Amino acid sequence: MKKITVLTLLLFSIFLSAQESRLTIFSEDGDAFYVILNSVRQNEEPVINIAVDYLVNEYYDTKIIFANDSIPTIEKKHLMVVDVDNKRGEFVYKIKTTKRGKKLRFFSFTPFQAILPPPSNVSVIHYNAIPLGPIQTTTQTTTTTTSSGNGDQININVGVNANDTNIGVGINVNSGGSTTTQTTTTTTIEPTNTVIVEDTGCYAMSRNDFSQALTSIKNKTFSDSKLTLAKQITKGNCLTSAQISQIIGLFDFEDSRLEYAKFAYTFCFNPENYWKVNDAFQFESTIDNLNEYIESLGH
Repeated sequence: MKKITVLTLLLFSIFLSAQESRLTIFSEDGDAFYVILNSVRQNEEPVINIAVDYLVNEYYDTKIIFANDSIPTIEKKHLMVVDVDNKRGEFVYKIKTTKRGKKLRFFSFTPFQAILPPPSNVSVIHYNAIPLGPIQTTTQTTTTTTSSGNGDQININVGVNANDTNIGVGINVNSGGSTTTQTTTTTTIEPTNTVIVEDTGCYAMSRNDFSQALTSIKNKTFSDSKLTLAKQITKGNCLTSAQISQIIGLFDFEDSRLEYAKFAYTFCFNPENYWKVNDAFQFESTIDNLNEYIESLGH
């Protein structure tokens, strides 16, 4: 195991004292990519995992541009780097392949005080606010052409027969050879015309606002009124799977719980943890129904 240098420890201690966030992104399938934060590219060379630290904003408009330009760019507005209580730390997102193409999904959160130095195989970038040039790829093609050797030839044969002695002379000249040609091609892959835009305007709801929302829903007398208000609140905010589960528990009927769970999935801040809502249901058949619905979305 490599020893952590004094410089690394010094930089890490500075990062901890500054109370800033770190954003780590990795490609589940190993596709190399570039990270664009607030319209500024962060890495010079494509990587399969990257950690960008010294992030002081609460969210960043994010683009993932792949080195393989046949893969559509992922664009995610307002990528959060604070949690629902506005706490900072390390936010890990993964690029995964779904039925609808590649998506950027929340993976994990580590509180600020528990952040460790990134592994040696992760490219670490201090947030770059200075625009870099366009992304370009350079390829070289070498072509070698070889003649068959049956082209220009000179054949001389001389035969002499005297006093029972045979003398033969043969001369064979072949002008065949090979030619090598090298071609260099530079391709610009930024910007891309194909973009997969994920959620826009998605902010995780704070604890205080969510507490008030729960109270408002509880105060509604009829189930339909509760469902309508819950949908209104959810549509205007991003909720965590745990928060959605709490709202589901406010409904008296299983049908209302299922209807809201299906509606809320699109607005979930961490859909990979949507399994947490299962405890809010009374019947296994409801869970199966919800899972089938999510699968149909191709997420």
